[in-house]
Amino acid sequence: MADLSDLEVSSLFNVKGWVAVVSGGGTGLGLVTANALAVNGVKVYITGRRVEKLKDAEMQHPSGGSITGLQMDVTSKESIREVVKFIESKEKFINLLINNAGVSSVNYGAKGMPKGDVRAISEEMMNNQDFEDWTWIYKVNVASYYFTSVAFLPLLCAARDHGYPEAGNILNISSISGITKDSQNGQFSYNASKAATISLTEQLAHDLKRPDLLVRVNTLAPGYFPSEMTPIANDEGQKPEFFRERWGTPFGRAGESRDYAQALLNFAVNQFVTGSTLMIDGGFMLAHA
Repeated sequence: MADLSDLEVSSLFNVKGWVAVVSGGGTGLGLVTANALAVNGVKVYITGRRVEKLKDAEMQHPSGGSITGLQMDVTSKESIREVVKFIESKEKFINLLINNAGVSSVNYGAKGMPKGDVRAISEEMMNNQDFEDWTWIYKVNVASYYFTSVAFLPLLCAARDHGYPEAGNILNISSISGITKDSQNGQFSYNASKAATISLTEQLAHDLKRPDLLVRVNTLAPGYFPSEMTPIANDEGQKPEFFRERWGTPFGRAGESRDYAQALLNFAVNQFVTGSTLMIDGGFMLAHA
């Protein structure tokens, strides 16, 4: 019979002493992620381009966890390699890499979907975005996840050499926008990039399952959580009807830090899960199915 103490919550989600890297960790859900790990005893390195945001997020926690900010441009191989080299000078391994950095795209705006005859609709949709808008969002939301993941592979695999039962694992942050079938008011490039993130996760999970690596790769697809990308006014945030009618969320609220932390910790510690996507969306996808 299994040792029942292994089934206690304190054991099931024990990450104390881990080392983690979170890209885009200075704000929004990246900062929620970093805080959730640090308060549970994880040494967290957060990366981003805005030094002031990184410095504001730094902290030491009584649990032994900490947050340290490192400037990194996720669209630059050289910058990624410099951060890997720095962390290698400080740490012998990492247990968790969270690819969280991301950018949003333009949509139709307040006027909504184009109206008029087919030529007017065609012209407005042609002019709404340029090729550069698409390539930039793919560069940040998809390609950077690939290059960051493979750059950290040696540190991830090194966890097994230092007393851990598995290599470090990777969690890619996608979105319900990568799963929903509508454009959400014309944000085609963003939604397509988040769908590509899920596909990339599945491919990496498949290729990194080889016996000499055995690195787990999963993706979290959040719905509406307050952030710089999805701001919520205080008065709106108190009204369930706002979320049901405006955001299409049946549970009548936005996601909270606790909801998010519970989901990411599950992926971090569950050694039998790889190639999976978890939606955390307050029923959005059920409402829009």
